[in-house]
Amino acid sequence: MSPEQIRKLVDEMYATWSLHEPEQVDALFTDDAVHEDVASGHVARGKAEIKQLIRGAVVFASDFRSTLRSVATAGDTATTEWVIEGTQTGPAVTPYGELAPSGRTFRLCGASIIIFREGRIARVTDYYDMATFLKQLGGSFQLAKPRSHD
Repeated sequence: MSPEQIRKLVDEMYATWSLHEPEQVDALFTDDAVHEDVASGHVARGKAEIKQLIRGAVVFASDFRSTLRSVATAGDTATTEWVIEGTQTGPAVTPYGELAPSGRTFRLCGASIIIFREGRIARVTDYYDMATFLKQLGGSFQLAKPRSHD
């Protein structure tokens, strides 16, 4: 794929999140695509689960939007920097438990590695700071106590 083709798919993927159009996943992703959220530990496999991620984002924040800040391509891979924003109007499921709707706004910066195959997105791996996200929503988390080295 050319860098221009990759950029077009990346733009369309981020627009899909902002426009709340999960059905666009069918045109953008391979059938066996994987979307991994490293901070939460959640992995969505296949188009149906990826569509559910988008639906879940809209339940979590009815005004959810995603903005692409930068993209770089190399071969069949793109790296992106993005910002997601919105107001928490629904529950949030985190690795630390569920947060009730807070009505708080959030703005979270992150980065993704996106791998392409046969003209479609085969894998997205998202990286961001979960502690920053939880703090904005008024939640908390517990860090594991360091183990003593007896």
